[in-house]
Amino acid sequence: MTQQKYLYCKRNRFYFRRRVPGLSTFLSPIFLALGTTDRNLAHTWLERLKLEFDQMFDSFVLLTPALPDKIVSRYFEHYLQKCVSDLNRQINFARMKGRFSADSERSLSVLPIIYESFLEQGIRKRFPVEKIDPEWDEETLKAILHLYETESRKALSAATGDQLLSIYSSLTNDVIKDEEHLAQLRAAHFRARLQALQDFRQGSRAPLKEETSAPPTPANKFVTNSESCVTAENLSPANAIPTPPASAPLEAPVPHRTEGARGSSHKALTEPLTTMKKLEDYFFKMRGQAENATPDEWTDDIAHVFWRTAVDNNMSKAVKQQRGSDIRRFMFITGLSKVTEIRQAHLTFWADNLQKFPKNFLRSSKDLHRTVDEVYMNARHMAPAELGLDSSTRRRHVKSMELLIARARAEGISLTDLNTKDLKPKKKSSRNKHKSRAVFRKEEARQLFSHTIWTGARSAGRRHEPGTKILKDGKFWIPLILGYTGARRAEIAGMLPSDVENIEGVPCFVIQANAYRGIKGEDPDCTDDDKRTRTVPIHSHLIELGFLDYVKSIAGKGHNLLFPDVVPVPRNGSKRSNTEDLALSVEKFGERFDDTWRKAMQISLNGNPRKLCIHSLRHYVNHTLLHSTGVLDVTRTDIIGHIDNDEKEGTNTSTYRDETPLSVKRDAIERLPRLM
Repeated sequence: MTQQKYLYCKRNRFYFRRRVPGLSTFLSPIFLALGTTDRNLAHTWLERLKLEFDQMFDSFVLLTPALPDKIVSRYFEHYLQKCVSDLNRQINFARMKGRFSADSERSLSVLPIIYESFLEQGIRKRFPVEKIDPEWDEETLKAILHLYETESRKALSAATGDQLLSIYSSLTNDVIKDEEHLAQLRAAHFRARLQALQDFRQGSRAPLKEETSAPPTPANKFVTNSESCVTAENLSPANAIPTPPASAPLEAPVPHRTEGARGSSHKALTEPLTTMKKLEDYFFKMRGQAENATPDEWTDDIAHVFWRTAVDNNMSKAVKQQRGSDIRRFMFITGLSKVTEIRQAHLTFWADNLQKFPKNFLRSSKDLHRTVDEVYMNARHMAPAELGLDSSTRRRHVKSMELLIARARAEGISLTDLNTKDLKPKKKSSRNKHKSRAVFRKEEARQLFSHTIWTGARSAGRRHEPGTKILKDGKFWIPLILGYTGARRAEIAGMLPSDVENIEGVPCFVIQANAYRGIKGEDPDCTDDDKRTRTVPIHSHLIELGFLDYVKSIAGKGHNLLFPDVVPVPRNGSKRSNTEDLALSVEKFGERFDDTWRKAMQISLNGNPRKLCIHSLRHYVNHTLLHSTGVLDVTRTDIIGHIDNDEKEGTNTSTYRDETPLSVKRDAIERLPRLM
């Protein structure tokens, strides 16, 4: 049976539970025992209580008189002026960016229908069925249904409520404390938005009039901006799209070489690159042409210059992907496609928006197909903590632009004075750099591995509850191996069964690149001499726990990966469900278990006050070997893969020596204390 709203059952006894609308959720709800274990009787009492509760609440709401019409009218006029002003700015901005489309026109035409519905039928979760017009085509109906849900969520959001209160306070120097008064302001808010949109629609169809010296009124502002580009996302005055600072008119994109090059440059862009997907496709389409071009064929196209930058700086495949993504985001935000178009204002505007951009942008494949306006619209509904790239990521973005600009200047392209130095976030002090990431102490590591994942859980699905079941899978083995090798999470989580070998009688991990994941710092196309393969002896405690038996079992079952459970199970009907080898779609090996391990640390380390993470086990091994008597730095380097940057010893330790003998590595590994 479906659970009734406000009906709560605990130990077969029924209760009425309901929060008071408009009050903080931190306050306890009304909780009333119905005094029965009979569900039918509980339903009868529930309906009676719901009715009485609604009547009581309505009487509370109407204890104070409504806002006078004069004040509501004043609010309406003020907000209408604001709508007109903001719409005019947004129209000009959108028109100059060339982002007008049929979808934009459709969104603009259906928003008045939505606001009329709010005023007539009230705010609902979904568009009222009775308001649907049979004459609407499928695209119009989809647009209305989507925009209605978006606008209804926005109307009832805390941000909109704060905006209403703020405007009211600025007009009256008073504070709203009554829900009915807030509802009156919300209605005036909708009427103002509706009036502004209707005025715009009427003005956009009127013929253009010659401008006069008289200051434009709100009405003739719209007349002079006919055929303007406005998207539904741009219509919210409170959440206007960031507008680039005013700058001098941009010069036409003129290639800096011969007439032949000029022709190829103009033919490169046949349609606006308004999404990251279009930019990505265009970039890779231009790669061969850019890399094989002679100096006479070089152009000022950003994609062309980037690919030559990548060659000039000998970028690895991974670095090309990262730097290319950074440059495409610059183009996405600014709308530029030529390096000769770049001005200082564009760089500043771009850097400012990196601090407002969603942190999770591009984690979903849907983001590839969104325009920048749609990205900004989604960002309005996000918490502040979800916005803004961190300082190190922004520094990388600025570095990518510096490389592009430097290459363009090296090719002889004439650029204006561009300063990127002031756009970089300041680096944190490098003093006490070893304290930047917490390192497990021996006692803390043993505390972690006393968690129920390693000592006995209730079941496979309840790994954080004490029990007798020890499931030796990826969640069990990977952290233990990290604590006995100092390897990176992805290096172990992405291993193959064949990567566990017996070499010279010593069971070893062979940490090497494979078809599923690479090794950090190793170019996929490098020669054997440049590979960063490491051979690390297996700690005796892992062998005692049955690790070699586990490897044999996995290999016997024919699994491609040593830990097959690191691959997320796809949903039925998804694109991944049709993939022949799901492991090829994993981007970060071990990420699937992060939440489980994070919770294990929270529980076993009493809230994890030192912010330890799974990578801290790598630092723990490095720290332990660093302070172990008899373990040389070269031995530690060969085990954990650190690069020795000491200039005095760099040549001797990295060039004039052979690989550390396995017996020496094994002695060093056995110096690591047992974790369980």
